[in-house]
Amino acid sequence: MTDRLINIDNLCTDPENHTLHICELKKAGKTLEVEALQKNPTFICGNCAQKANAKGALCAPGPFHN
Repeated sequence: MTDRLINIDNLCTDPENHTLHICELKKAGKTLEVEALQKNPTFICGNCAQKANAKGALCAPGPFHN
């Protein structure tokens, strides 16, 4: 987990699982994991606008409609 979101801008709604969020996976270079989490997106992050299949993959998830 990074201290960046927790201590400075507090934008992550699930800091305990932050290392599993798409933003952190992208920074870690885990392209295949990110692609799998974005195949059929139904949620969008209010912070970075990344889309995901499940809200647990995002810091600030909200519904996404195509």
